[in-house]
Amino acid sequence: GACASAFGDFPTQPQRRVVDCSPGAFESIAFDSEGRLFSTRSGQGKLMMIARKGAKPKTVLDGIDGPGGIVFRRNGNVLVGYGDTIAQASDGEADPQAGLIEVDPKTGEHHVFIHGLQMANGVTRGPGGQIFASTDFGTGVDRILKGDVELGWAPLDSSNGMVVDSAKRNLFVNQTFTPIPTIAKIALDDPTGAQPWFTAPDEAGGFLDGLTRDADGTLYAAANGSGDVWRISGPDEGCVLYDGPPFPSGPSAVAFGRGQGRFPKGSLFVTTFGGQLLQLPHVR
Repeated sequence: GACASAFGDFPTQPQRRVVDCSPGAFESIAFDSEGRLFSTRSGQGKLMMIARKGAKPKTVLDGIDGPGGIVFRRNGNVLVGYGDTIAQASDGEADPQAGLIEVDPKTGEHHVFIHGLQMANGVTRGPGGQIFASTDFGTGVDRILKGDVELGWAPLDSSNGMVVDSAKRNLFVNQTFTPIPTIAKIALDDPTGAQPWFTAPDEAGGFLDGLTRDADGTLYAAANGSGDVWRISGPDEGCVLYDGPPFPSGPSAVAFGRGQGRFPKGSLFVTTFGGQLLQLPHVR
């Protein structure tokens, strides 16, 4: 079914399944090309991996100071954000203290891949080797290209979860602490001209966090203030796909499964600040 223009519940609510549950907040979730599930545990400073459905979570790296977003290199290594804390992000561009650590998931060997980001909260890839990193306690989306950091590449308040569209022309960005919950659209060839693309009704609650999309371009946003996951199929079409406990236990990130049947690609996986990793089957 489709979203109604009024911000109500999605017509067919998926049945949630708990994949993992343990004390401590989840921050991010991502699947590599082999279909392995990676997540960060913010309070514990850990990068975790579940190799296949039913396997126990394994610690890939611990001791990360403020673990944030996750992306992957072509060599199979994981890039995980550090410095994703209010204290580290509070100085913004004046003293950027965050960065990305490159980790070999097979051996746990790791090194700093890039330093000098504002927060590395949401992290996503773009075309031509670009990597974007957000800061919800500051201004601007930072860009990494060819080993260099461009601070404030796109001026945008309180950026968080991000995803590039399938045409690789635009970056959609959740804004967390805006008065009205908003998803902005940034043209990759004109980053100074960010525009609100989706604005939620006031009563919808907010604190937008993680963001992903399906192959059709429908967006899925974690709204941890209200405890929801939103399905957004157009600028005026949004609805509640999943309704759970609100902040401080609300959803933090969303990602679709990948790989050879390990985690079904039709399922949306949701992490929460309440320490749950959930599967919403047959979402796409």
